[in-house]
Amino acid sequence: MKPAAGDVEARAAVWLAYSRLYLDTDYRREVHAAARDAAASAYTEAELRAILLHEVHPILRSNLVATAGVWDGFDPAWLRAAILRRSRRPRWLRLDGCLRRQAEHLWRLLAPRIRRLRAAAG
Repeated sequence: MKPAAGDVEARAAVWLAYSRLYLDTDYRREVHAAARDAAASAYTEAELRAILLHEVHPILRSNLVATAGVWDGFDPAWLRAAILRRSRRPRWLRLDGCLRRQAEHLWRLLAPRIRRLRAAAG
């Protein structure tokens, strides 16, 4: 998979789709839409998982525990800039592990839906 900085336009739709799972609302309502947008992308299942766990989750995980988190949507320009800024840091400084269980849980919800949507599309 290309680095995030070299693949911004294609990744932006996936970033935005996954960001809906981190709003201060019931994420279960957003799983199908996020899976649909991810399934429509050209990324493999492994790449989609990596984008969730290593790009989107580290940027938005704090919204999961915020007292008054973002509930109406993340600004796409802010999200893009935050992910790209983080991607320029050395890998050992990225600290992907915080609240990792939530990201893994989201992936377990997304993966079968993505597979079904792709199979149905042919």
